[in-house]
Amino acid sequence: MIYILFGEQELMIKNRIKKILRDDFSTNSEVIKLNMPEIRIGALIDEYDQFSITGEPKVIIANNAYFIESSTHIKNKLFDKKELDELYRCISSDVNSNSIIFVINGGKIDLKSNIVKFAKTNGKIYEFKNVTKNDWPLYVKEYFNKRNVKISDDAVDELVKRVHGDLTTFSNEATKLMLFKGSSITKDDVISLVSNVLEDDVFSILNNLIINNKDAAIKIYRDLRVQGVEPVTLTSLITTSIIYMLNVKNLSNLGLKADEIAAKTGSSTGRVFMSFKNLKLISEEKLYNVLDNLYDIDYKIKHNLVDRFIIFETFLANF
Repeated sequence: MIYILFGEQELMIKNRIKKILRDDFSTNSEVIKLNMPEIRIGALIDEYDQFSITGEPKVIIANNAYFIESSTHIKNKLFDKKELDELYRCISSDVNSNSIIFVINGGKIDLKSNIVKFAKTNGKIYEFKNVTKNDWPLYVKEYFNKRNVKISDDAVDELVKRVHGDLTTFSNEATKLMLFKGSSITKDDVISLVSNVLEDDVFSILNNLIINNKDAAIKIYRDLRVQGVEPVTLTSLITTSIIYMLNVKNLSNLGLKADEIAAKTGSSTGRVFMSFKNLKLISEEKLYNVLDNLYDIDYKIKHNLVDRFIIFETFLANF
């Protein structure tokens, strides 16, 4: 059996893999994990062709399967086309009972790929999209309902605001709430148990970078790292903050005043004024260059191409 799992939500992908292993395979099945950018496709073929040491069908998890990904980043990725064709011949010949789970984090699949076409008719393909801003409240309610936990509407809104659209953060905080508050959760419970300082810390990091106080920005980041905050979460929040600043600039150019911009963006006038102040210190071109850099960092982290901690701290130091 061939599986393809792709999309933005890494936590959802991990949970689906656990479900596949639990539901579709024996507990005695041999599970092999490969990180494809680090090995040749031929090594995957060799692993697929070999019999399992347990006698049960083997399951190979091919992480970061770039060769079936549709992305501008992949155009420069070198791989052996003959090996890729051989891989397709192996999985389409159905000569053994082994399975491959292809995983792509943060990308799209190449619909023209023979492997993708084969999986459409002879395997299973799962896409894991980001939860949209409008869908978050419904997602949170459904999550707690499935676990027989009551949560008030204002508690849902407060929790959504504090997890910043990050599913991993939500999962951790939801587990904490259920552990300490049991079967009923109120807004006061969320306020007392779920931290809301991350967005403020990210705001401070960006402000310090803009005024060229890199040491202060790096210190805040290192404190957050000790607390277990992942670089990929910080890149996402800094990206969101920069996009907000550019939006403020565009709305200001259209003649809107601070209070009108605040109403338009759903933010406070204080944040708008702070953006005005920062926009005087950094050019629009610089902000767009930083965005490009953040997108590149996000991609490399999600595809395990770099040390996530080193590349993010390097970004801060070279801002």
